[in-house]
This record gives sequence, structure tokens and C-alpha cells, in this order.
Amino acid sequence: MKSTRPVAVITGAARGIGKGCALELARSGFNLLINDRPDADSVEKLHITQQECMAEGVEVICFPADVGDLSLHEEMLDAAQNQWGRLDCLLNNAGISVKNAVTSSTSNQTASTKTLPLTPVRRSSLLRHSVSDYWHSRNRKQTAAPLDYFLSVP
Repeated sequence: MKSTRPVAVITGAARGIGKGCALELARSGFNLLINDRPDADSVEKLHITQQECMAEGVEVICFPADVGDLSLHEEMLDAAQNQWGRLDCLLNNAGISVKNAVTSSTSNQTASTKTLPLTPVRRSSLLRHSVSDYWHSRNRKQTAAPLDYFLSVP
């Protein structure tokens, strides 16, 4: 079905900035495919985000998946394309954080907060290539927020 509404895919949409972006785009009339990790807590929060966005009168698909898994990028894009026949916005917000004092963070925790948040952005370039021809033909652009803003680095 071809949607007359713009369509956005948002990673990391179960909480925080990703959820806030999903709600704002829903208020602006975007149909959404929202994504977060596939663990039970994240999926539950993703469904809450879905309900809150749907209350704005838009359609929302939940797509729980680890965006670090490259094999799921095409499947996620296809889900939006198959539902609405278009994709106007890709908002890469996935990341991780360690919630403890920097002085008590282990070296592995510090390393993971430095590298893992950037992995989805790097790997999303493959998703970006999948839609670049589509977007180019419609003068669409992709932006990605710098996720290292959230890092806890000693």
C-alpha cells in the first residue's frame, strides 16, 4: 500500500531520545517503523512507544532487532517498504550506556560504550546504500546524530 504520509525508520526508539523523536514525528504525521533491542524490557517499552505514537493517528510497526546484526537491515527496510511503499527518513539513534560512576567502570564497559554506540551508525551505512538510489531519485537525505555524545569516558 502506498502511503501519502511520510515514513520514518527510527532505531533505539524504546526510550529516551529515540522515543522522543518517534513521538515528535508521529505528531508531525509520519508513519513509523520503530526499532530497539529484542530483549523483553526493550520490547515492552517499544510497544508502549508504539501505542503512544498510534494515539497521534499514525501507523506504527515495531521491529525488535539488534541493529548491529547486518543481516536484519534489509528485512527492516523491506518491512517499511512493504507496508507503506516509501521511506523518507532513517534516524539512527541506537546506542548503549553504562549507568555507573566512571571511576567504577570496568575497562570492558568503557570500551563497549566507546565502540558499540558507533557500530549501528557505521553499519547503517549499508542500509543507507540500500536506499540511496530510492532517496536520490526523490531528493531525500539521511542524517545521523553523533552518538558519542552519551559516552562515559574517564
